[in-house]
Amino acid sequence: MLYELTACSPFVLRKAQPETVFGVGIDYINLEGGLELMSAANITWTRPVGVLWSTVESTQGRYDWVVLSDLERELRNASENGIQVILLVHSTPEWARKIPGAGPSCGPIAPDKLSAFADFMHAMVARYSVAPYNVIYWEMWNEEDIPFMAGDSGFGCWGDANDAYFGGGDYAEMLKVVYPRIKTANPQAQVLVGGLLLDCDPRLGAGCAETGKDTLPPRFLEGILRNDGAAYFDGVSFHAYDYYRSNLGQYGNSTWQSAWNTTGPVLIEKTKFIRNLLSTYGADDKFLMNTEIGLLCDSCENDPVFEATKAYYLTQSYAAAIANGLRANIWYNVFGWRNSGLLYLDLKTRPAYKALQFSRKKLRDATFSGNISSADIGGASGVKGYKFQRDGGRVWLLWSLDGIPHEINLVERPRKAWDALGIAVSPKTTIMVSVNPLYLEWAH
Repeated sequence: MLYELTACSPFVLRKAQPETVFGVGIDYINLEGGLELMSAANITWTRPVGVLWSTVESTQGRYDWVVLSDLERELRNASENGIQVILLVHSTPEWARKIPGAGPSCGPIAPDKLSAFADFMHAMVARYSVAPYNVIYWEMWNEEDIPFMAGDSGFGCWGDANDAYFGGGDYAEMLKVVYPRIKTANPQAQVLVGGLLLDCDPRLGAGCAETGKDTLPPRFLEGILRNDGAAYFDGVSFHAYDYYRSNLGQYGNSTWQSAWNTTGPVLIEKTKFIRNLLSTYGADDKFLMNTEIGLLCDSCENDPVFEATKAYYLTQSYAAAIANGLRANIWYNVFGWRNSGLLYLDLKTRPAYKALQFSRKKLRDATFSGNISSADIGGASGVKGYKFQRDGGRVWLLWSLDGIPHEINLVERPRKAWDALGIAVSPKTTIMVSVNPLYLEWAH
């Protein structure tokens, strides 16, 4: 359940809107950035550009809050619209870098400067946990599981190729110092391991090996856990993108051996991997958030088949997020990256926005009750789907896994049926299922 902090105290909580997995990345939380349409879709979560520590504290011990004035307006906008912000903090000041001088701001913090970062985070949480900002979720860096790099990306590059766990131990040392100070500022604050890229599956014979990628970077999280870091974070943020395969309904991610006709969205495989790893280290209590998800295609601008596929994929991904117990699933983003957007730059909606709005409507407060089996649909195969309970009724979402339309037979006629875009379909006991996901609803 989501709570808002009251103005009178950072520790007095009042109930706010129900928490759902539905989120969208909004770079700038204002009308020009798509806020009105995202609010109309009733999203729960967003994740803006974030805070650059190097900008706010360019000189050690001096915090320039004025540089965050635009962000402060955006945080107020989010809170007023019932949207919970996951606030990303990254970028190491030059005076605090482990690799001095030309070392990048995206890289790790010098051990003797960890306490300075902890002081900064204490000040941040104390300032922004209270009304009118009401920030509870704090994400430490973004895609920190990539190699040290020259230049200055502004994001994460903690990866140490000379370490068997790619620098995850250094990140754990940071958490050990910072986490207690965050909790002192606000005991309700939730600290996230920054959004892991998890570029490939490092297990023997899996995606890294099959695609010739380095197996070290995906071991970063294990490095955190091996260095006793589990006690110093509340949840894990990760990213899960799929790639369009040039045909309606088809996508995949070869580095995780996942695809439209086998596993479904890659978030499923990444969630399994992270949960298995956490369980191995006795950290089953940690929640997971997929803070960047999207369907990518560099050459698909104004391609109607891709736009339809993106809408279908979005529908599958939010349902899969609920089914796999994620706390949040955040589409990246409003205007898109590599054509992943929900809106055009003029704020006109794409099909995927309509799919988001309808999915949020049909799966609000839904709880997962099982996978749809062949026996549920009259013995038909080649169909994937989920069962949900909601408002005393049942909702199923299902689609053709192999791309071929399948006739299914149901024991009981649904009360209503719709496709992914909310277009009504005649509800019958015998019905066709295609790559366009189908919602079926019963009153009980």
